[in-house]
Amino acid sequence: MAIKSRSRHDLTLRSIKREIAAGRDVAYWLDKTYVHLDSGLLTEDDIAEVETLAKAYYDALDAQDSAIDAPDDVTQEE
Repeated sequence: MAIKSRSRHDLTLRSIKREIAAGRDVAYWLDKTYVHLDSGLLTEDDIAEVETLAKAYYDALDAQDSAIDAPDDVTQEE
């Protein structure tokens, strides 16, 4: 059972948010967040914060992919 202390909560949440913001293994840290929710260490509000960061990370990746996949505005002359 998880020790429910304010300092452990704050440190855990801050660490997870830092790792996701840095883009380091986002899927792992998102999963770890849900584990901490199940254990009672984190709350639904904490989950919402982390999901927002993860969404921003994945949206940025999608934007990069779209920019790479987008055709150049080159007109072909016949």
